[in-house]
Parts: sequence; structure tokens; C-alpha cells
Amino acid sequence: MSQAVTCLLRRLAVLSLLVAAPVAAAGCVASTEESDEVGQGEEVTSDEPEATESQTDAVTGTTVLQAADSSCSTTSVNGLSQQIIAEARCLTPDAYTTIPSRPNLTLGSAAYAYLEKPARDKLVAALDANPSTQMTINSMLRTVAQQYLLYRWYQSSRCSISLAATPGNSNHETGLALDVSQYSTWKTALTSRGFTWLGSSDPVHFDYTGTGAVSYKGLDVKAFQRLWNRNNPSDTIATDGLWGPQTETRMKKSPAAGFAIGATCVAAREVPGGQGVDLPDVDLPDVDLPDTTSDVDLPDTTSEAHSATLIKQLRQASEPEICGDHAH
Repeated sequence: MSQAVTCLLRRLAVLSLLVAAPVAAAGCVASTEESDEVGQGEEVTSDEPEATESQTDAVTGTTVLQAADSSCSTTSVNGLSQQIIAEARCLTPDAYTTIPSRPNLTLGSAAYAYLEKPARDKLVAALDANPSTQMTINSMLRTVAQQYLLYRWYQSSRCSISLAATPGNSNHETGLALDVSQYSTWKTALTSRGFTWLGSSDPVHFDYTGTGAVSYKGLDVKAFQRLWNRNNPSDTIATDGLWGPQTETRMKKSPAAGFAIGATCVAAREVPGGQGVDLPDVDLPDVDLPDTTSDVDLPDTTSEAHSATLIKQLRQASEPEICGDHAH
């Protein structure tokens, strides 16, 4: 081969590399954009989903239904539960407020450290007034995803759940309830600050019914519905906060580890259990059904009549969930 031909081939090789460089760079940009959409608590891997997989399957290999049938712990839906809490905080920030750490407070492995703001404030006041007394909370805020597991286990006689409320109807989903192991020790301190002891039928259980208490029943269901719609724009459901067949069907198909697109507001950046969640700095498009938050306007809760009504409602709501409902 002549020197002139060799030189020409070298120039062509260099030229081909220059042409290919922008294409390779574009591929890197696309990969970065995709990784930005990885959901809360998700691990980024090099494996790309098959084109035939649904969006749910692309995020995780385990659905909520599969988690329900293969585990006996509500922590199996931790990723999705964190997203539900974050989305609910976008809708109503005071509904689920963080419980600050205290030396005399221990949380169970499945307990999310959130309560409605007035309940949170009174709980902290009780803890601070008794710094040498230990409190262990095994259950506090519970998401509709967790409640679905409990209810399914109850229906199938699994995981030692003898009775459970239907999803959307547990007091623990409202941000007003907590289960205290040392209930007799803390009974006076809590009841004097607006908490109501449920009684001997469920001795560990307390509901906050004091000043400022609001029942946010259905807020976690609505948060889940919005998350589903955001990630499944071609299969949207009503965001009415009501648990029904349509919502249950989507819950079963949802990724236990969380959706690709989670909550996007600033309030969603704080997550329970000290587990960090990386959210993008830009707002992602919200494509769920037209919806307002008018259904969560705060009513006047300062009257004694309201407090009495709320106590009655909480007691009635708790009747179907006594016993096994507090298992994790």
C-alpha cells in the first residue's frame, strides 16, 4: 500500500471519529435524562427494560400484589409508601409532619415518623416533659399501600392478621393515631394533651382528638391515585381519595419499590426514617386528572362539639381494625 493511500485512510478514520462523537455525546445525554426519572429509593442499574415491559415493570420486578403474596412485612412496600407520604405532603403539608428525634423515643422498623401537626406538637411536648421515660412507637402513620397488605393478609388468613380495616379506613392513615408499647406508663401524659386512649380492646392505641385535630381520611388514597396517573397517563383513574375496585386494581399492579416519577414539590424532599430521597431540582409535569385540593380545606376544629364528633368518628372507624390491624 502506497504512503499516499495510507495517509488518506488515516484521515478518513479521524474524520469518522469526529462524525461519531456528537452521536455518542447525545447518547450520554439521553441516558442521564432517563436516570433523573428514577423513582424515590430506586437503585440505578445498567440494565435497560425490554421495550415490551410496562412502565410499572420497568421500575421494579416486584408489584404490590407480589409483595403481599410473598412477604409478611409492610416494609416490602417501603419505596411506594415513601412516595405516597411525599405526595400527600404536597397536597396538605400539615397533614403529615415529621416527628423530631428525641433521646427517649424509639420507633419500630415499620413506623413512619409522621403525625398531623397538632398531634406531632403534643406528642413532642409529652416526650419533653418526661425525658427520663422511654417511649416505643411501633406504628404511627400508615399508608394505603401498607394497609392493602394488611387487609389482603387478613383476607387470605396469612401473616397472623386476624382482622384489618379496608384500605383507606384505618385511623393510622389519617396521621392522628399511634401505638405505644408502654401505653400504661404514657397514658396520663398523652390523654392530658389531647390524645384519646382507645381502651382495653386495643390498649396500645391512641388517637389525637384535641385542639386542631382534622381527619384527613382518604388523603393517602388520593396521593396514590395522583402518583398512578402521573406515571400512567394512558390509564388514569379518578383522584377522589376513595378506595374502590379501580384503585385496588392499580394498587396491585404498582411497583412496590416506587414509581419512576414520584412527588415533585418542595415538601416532598423530607422523607421518613432518615432515608434520603433524591428529587430533581426541576418540577416534572403533572399529568393526572384535573383536580383541586378543595376537599382538604381545614374546618373549624376549636369547638368542643367538633372534638366530641371526631372522637366518635375515630372510635367507629377503629372497630373493624382492632387486634391484627397493628401487626406489621
